[in-house]
Amino acid sequence: MSTPTLSPQTEALPSALFSGLVKVPPQGRKCIFKPHSLPIQKIKVFTAEQYQEFNFLDDYKTAELPKGANARQALKEVNALLDEVSPNHAVLNSNRSFANARLSHLPNKIRIKIAEEYQRRLTKKDGSLNSSKRLRSANIYLRKTTDFINKVWLKYPFHNIGSFDKFTSKHVNESNDKRTTHYGGFELIKYRKSKRLKDVANRLALTVLDEVKDAASNNRGDVAFLNAYDAAAAVCRQWQVYPPYYSAVKRDHLIEAAECAILRMTSPKWWLNQLRTLRDQCCEHLNIAAGLVGENSPYLSRESFNEWCEQQKSGREWLENTMIESEAGVLLPLIDAAMAGNANPSNRFVELIVRARGIEEVAEESGQVGYMVTLTAPSKYHFNSGKWNCESPRFTQAYLSGQWRKIRSALSYRKIKIQGLRVSEPHKDGTPHWHMLIFVHPDKADVLKDLLTKYAFEVDGHEEGAAEHRLEIEDIDKTKGSAVGYIIKYLSKNIKGEHMQGELDFESGLLAHDGAANAAAWASRHRLRQFQFFGSSSVQVWRELRRLKECPQPAEIEPARAAADSSNWKAFEEALVVNPIKLEYEETECGNEYGEMTKRVLGLCALATKVDGETSVRSLITRGEKWTLRTMSDDEKVDYKRLKEERAKIFRENAAIENKEDKKPIPKWKNQLGSGLKSRGSGDTRTCGNNCTDAVLGGQAAEFSEEVLRYLASHGVVDKYTLEQLSNGLRIFTDAGRIWWVSHGQLQFERLFDSEDSEFVHF
Repeated sequence: MSTPTLSPQTEALPSALFSGLVKVPPQGRKCIFKPHSLPIQKIKVFTAEQYQEFNFLDDYKTAELPKGANARQALKEVNALLDEVSPNHAVLNSNRSFANARLSHLPNKIRIKIAEEYQRRLTKKDGSLNSSKRLRSANIYLRKTTDFINKVWLKYPFHNIGSFDKFTSKHVNESNDKRTTHYGGFELIKYRKSKRLKDVANRLALTVLDEVKDAASNNRGDVAFLNAYDAAAAVCRQWQVYPPYYSAVKRDHLIEAAECAILRMTSPKWWLNQLRTLRDQCCEHLNIAAGLVGENSPYLSRESFNEWCEQQKSGREWLENTMIESEAGVLLPLIDAAMAGNANPSNRFVELIVRARGIEEVAEESGQVGYMVTLTAPSKYHFNSGKWNCESPRFTQAYLSGQWRKIRSALSYRKIKIQGLRVSEPHKDGTPHWHMLIFVHPDKADVLKDLLTKYAFEVDGHEEGAAEHRLEIEDIDKTKGSAVGYIIKYLSKNIKGEHMQGELDFESGLLAHDGAANAAAWASRHRLRQFQFFGSSSVQVWRELRRLKECPQPAEIEPARAAADSSNWKAFEEALVVNPIKLEYEETECGNEYGEMTKRVLGLCALATKVDGETSVRSLITRGEKWTLRTMSDDEKVDYKRLKEERAKIFRENAAIENKEDKKPIPKWKNQLGSGLKSRGSGDTRTCGNNCTDAVLGGQAAEFSEEVLRYLASHGVVDKYTLEQLSNGLRIFTDAGRIWWVSHGQLQFERLFDSEDSEFVHF
């Protein structure tokens, strides 16, 4: 059998992958952690039923106590209280063994929380319970809570770490002969950035590489890749990680997808990201089961909130210490570029309000009516309920999304169009619920209500309290305010408490600003999407149009650009109906370390019809210039620190000024030249988020900046005579089928295509 030709992605794999001779990372990449020297063995995975054989009073007595003084003290206090309430030594020893076995293996913060509640129940003296009944009540609480924690723990792969360590490293219990239980993984997830988590990621990558070689050693060609992918995917499933490109490989049998997926699954960096995500979700899920989320810590635990705050602080420090430099040598602090876009909560809030207002205006013009809908999950998804099924907020969000998909599918089947937005918001115990603003034609309103009711009560619809809390539908009353007035509260509550200074968030009991921070941290920890519009146009096209310089654009694009520039979403929607606009991408083969094709937004393109009736695609570059990142120099750090202090001073002064016109302008970073020379036509670059291809200087003959010349050269426009013709206002035609010209100081092009190869089929 002849050897098949390898693609570029395949060449990135090690040559020994199918030979079984040498175990090395993929060519061109190194393991980011030092691999272990011991031979790699197959992972031995225990089922949940097998682990249930380890009962609480067996094995856990020998578990070593963590070194945390507070956790030790909590156990001592529990034992002291048991000594007081126990009627005799037999009962004392039994209860003491029970309590120690249930508490000793738990993480410190969870152990302290449960021990405090256990003590409170033991010392409760309201006359209604005697000492034996108090002891029974406390033990029932301890048993139920630790059972919840046990069930939650078994939902995550870290309970396999004892078996995994035993077969893949010398890590486990070398100093003693103690039996390793599935609770040994608590130490692994104790810290988000730990050497042991990196070690596990590295050994998992090497384990996958070993499995891939074994699976592919007896086959060649496509079969070898498919078998190798199956072997790697099996390891991912053992660790509850969704294998990359699973549908593309198993359903469509794309070998290129299998190649890229194998490169991912043999990367320690990829595994570390997966393990950290699982660790974050597991820790917060355990905190919910222990009662650390609720009245005293709404939406999420203090531990997770503090971690989120540290991540925000670390990210901001990195932004403030990083510069971006354009090809023309323009320098800008990365934090300024980030704050000019939607990473700034204020900008994100304004955009959401503008879109909501635009949707309401479109709905009014088309005669639609609006409804405010609140959708809540069944009681079994709530920790505060006695029916809690030990599922996480992420699982509950998936349930709500599934019910909403059924509703939209039923509406689509009946050809009923709706539009609006939804806000995902947490209850105090962290369980998500949805607030939705929905517009529909009055004749179809009853059908919409029936479908909402049907699927909202599809699961446990007859349980107690469902009729009062599961679904609320409220008509938008114009006499009380607009539809945006209904939804703006929920938008603000989840984005920094904008325009709610001093007001109280009744859901959490916190000030609006603090409640918004908790809600943002909750969404980040559980990886949930807070805001989503439906039935409207793409917001990415809107954002790209707002990047364009203020100059007349082609007739196909100008109406939409003018609408976006004036923050008029209704006019933007109307312009897209007449002339559809889509994004134009720049694709790079093997654009990352995994051999995948990467896509970068280059600009916009729209259909254009000439006088002679010929149809073409007109493209407009919005991101012609490329920027690079680098660390700030010492002098730049000093300059930015001075600028930051000046800005803070002006912010404080402006806060005391009511009239907006009297407020002082915020100082900006003064553009400096970088390693390259700034071109004459580059103009003032404000942010990388608002910069597009440099304008061309007008006059008798246009002058091109250096980056524009480089961009033209990348598309084959290099001839001096051709460039002169273009600068004199003439149109040029290239072999690639593009027509280039200069209009109002902006370089533009359009691409001809055949009617059989339209790029706007999906419109």
